Amino acid sequence: MRWRSRIAVLFFPQGMMLTVAALMLFFIHLGVLASDVHNFYFTHHYDRMSFHYTVVLMFSQVISICWAAMGSLYAEMLDDKFLRCFALTILMLNGAMFFNRLYLEFVAIQYREENH
Repeated sequence: MRWRSRIAVLFFPQGMMLTVAALMLFFIHLGVLASDVHNFYFTHHYDRMSFHYTVVLMFSQVISICWAAMGSLYAEMLDDKFLRCFALTILMLNGAMFFNRLYLEFVAIQYREENH
């Protein structure tokens, strides 16, 4: 038996497991970023932000970008335009999420330098 389950192989085309995994990580990162933006800009509860997990979040986002890039390479080898468009969209969304997270971290660092 291979490393992936038989059900996942039946539902997804070859190479799409990486793209779907990158999509699931994107939704996790989107939830964490939305929570941090809400806590930073609206409620000002800075102790509820995910500062303690910044390294883990950034590493996870880099892994997500790598998986999305590998998934888009697999999709480029297929003849289905929808899969190619889907994989490239996930890659762009993960890249945008990375830079939004990076911007929020720099704004938070600047705020902490000014107030402390």
